[in-house]
Amino acid sequence: MLTRKEIELLVVIVLGTFMYALDGTIMNIALPNIMAVFNETPDRAQLVVSAYTLASAIAMAASAFLIDRIGIKRIYVISLVGFLVGSMLCGLSWSSNTLIFFRIIQGLAGGLLMPCSMAMFVIFIPVEKRGIAMAAQSIPIMLGPALGPVIGGYLVTYWNWRYCFYINLPVMIIAIPLAIAWLRETPAIIKSFDLKGFVFVSVGLSCILYALSYAPTWHWDQRIIGLLAAGGMAITIWVILALRTESPVLEVRLFKMGEFTLSVVLIALIVSSMFTVLFLVPVFLQSLRGLDALNAGLLLFSNAIGMGIAMPIVGILYAKIGVRAPVIVGLGIMAFTGLWLQNMDTTTSDIMFQWVMFLRGVGCGFAIVPIFSHALSIAPSRWSTQGASMINVVQNVFMALAVALFATLLDNFQKTDLAIIVQSTTPDSPMMLNLLSQIQVKLMQAGQTAEASYYSAIALLYQYFNLQSSITAFQKDFVLTAILSFIGIVPACFLPHGPVKHEGGTVMMV
Repeated sequence: MLTRKEIELLVVIVLGTFMYALDGTIMNIALPNIMAVFNETPDRAQLVVSAYTLASAIAMAASAFLIDRIGIKRIYVISLVGFLVGSMLCGLSWSSNTLIFFRIIQGLAGGLLMPCSMAMFVIFIPVEKRGIAMAAQSIPIMLGPALGPVIGGYLVTYWNWRYCFYINLPVMIIAIPLAIAWLRETPAIIKSFDLKGFVFVSVGLSCILYALSYAPTWHWDQRIIGLLAAGGMAITIWVILALRTESPVLEVRLFKMGEFTLSVVLIALIVSSMFTVLFLVPVFLQSLRGLDALNAGLLLFSNAIGMGIAMPIVGILYAKIGVRAPVIVGLGIMAFTGLWLQNMDTTTSDIMFQWVMFLRGVGCGFAIVPIFSHALSIAPSRWSTQGASMINVVQNVFMALAVALFATLLDNFQKTDLAIIVQSTTPDSPMMLNLLSQIQVKLMQAGQTAEASYYSAIALLYQYFNLQSSITAFQKDFVLTAILSFIGIVPACFLPHGPVKHEGGTVMMV
């Protein structure tokens, strides 16, 4: 059982990280309103989201040094205050430029919250309790992205887009005094700041994440390739410098540990599959089913319920049977539900869809909690904050990469399938002539002339072909997410098996 101090720690962590996770998706709903208010283009409005993501990545890169140098309690409280101030200023923005600038402030503060919370698990919670503790913390973190569209849709529809920022204020006002009262401080470690490494890793992550955020819109043109090349070059230079530096800003030598590398690879695969589906499903529901953001979010909520039920259970199982079995089971469920989603179309019932998303939530919960707990636990104690920072950076990069790739594939699949359908159904083919005549008769019965009904029938058929090609494109993307999960089962078989035991500050599987 968790002690009172450990429960207090979890409460403070949950309050901060939930709002950070919520802000990752709530703004997507408000972008059309922001575009209208400030008369901005879609690319310019996208900077509201991109600025937050880039600032968070830069903060994550520096988080390990700041935690060691200043102390984890001070940094966490400063982050909460910064997130509070940034949210308030975003809500008061009077132009798109000020909104983007204030989002950077909010992102810099928010980017420190996740590494701090993970580091606190390693520092303050014994290994044998981390499974259930990680489960308790992960529930609101997973609820955040799922609730974002629901809350954002309600606020934008019935209130104002500015309340998407103001909603953070009461939670932060509660979290700050609790953090001051309940958190314990860690001793400051005098160490030099790896400025060169920080510059290169920041430039690299910024270029890569910026490129990925615009890749589907810009269709992977020369701008995207150039940004990715510049980012890759900066990251390469950073790795070379980090291997030659005693205290790098991010400790790449962690990847010399095979078990840590294996865990990070699995984290990348799991978050890629999970967040890709969370990206694709709302798009499907809104663009093809015609649902608004609020109702689409409500349909997705069953996914969060599944995770919420599974996470406490797997947290207990992790301590008793280890990491391997829960991760394999979770990936198997994710793969199975990914394959089922390929059967989804506009006629799929809401109940069936909710049950599948609920089951997928269970699978995600089984996969996420033990692999994150294991990855954090196997990093040496001297690199515990570095491990937390590295895991967060990898997670964010692969989330962005997966969404960009699958959004591009979705567009390419749709165009290719539509071209195949159009080419195989020429206007003078018997099937087309039969369909056109049937539709034309119905339209003429509705009062249209013969000529008008003919052109209307062609337009309706094209809309139908476009709908079918779009459905097929989504189905292909869902199959690929299932393949990602199946691939993850292979490395998961090499994870250690057996109950977790705490011995001398390290994790042992017996």
